[in-house]
Amino acid sequence: MTLLNDFFNILSSVNDETTGTYDIALNPEHIIFKAHFPGKPITPGVCQIGIVEELLSCQVGQPLRLAYINNIKYMSIISPQENPQLQVRLSHIQTAEDGFRVQAVLATEAATFTKMSLRMTPKS
Repeated sequence: MTLLNDFFNILSSVNDETTGTYDIALNPEHIIFKAHFPGKPITPGVCQIGIVEELLSCQVGQPLRLAYINNIKYMSIISPQENPQLQVRLSHIQTAEDGFRVQAVLATEAATFTKMSLRMTPKS
């Protein structure tokens, strides 16, 4: 399932070889939010990982898939009603034999919601 241009949209981006900063907008009307959870929607952790996966795929110019989660910290819930816009910061992007390593932060100016360190491999 592709999340980009459905679950979220990219508003702006600035990136280079080892970092990327993406301002995104969540779609609070998306079906995922109606199920997770009705009346009080929150962004599922798997969708947060998917957002990072798709942004990194855009940045490196090839489709990637999650291979391994080194570390992930969910520090606060992301409500699409309270925080419909987020900044996703990718850093320490490294090319490895088996794909890419990345550290990511999902945040607003007021709060940090999630920090993660992932390894992605090319989709076959």
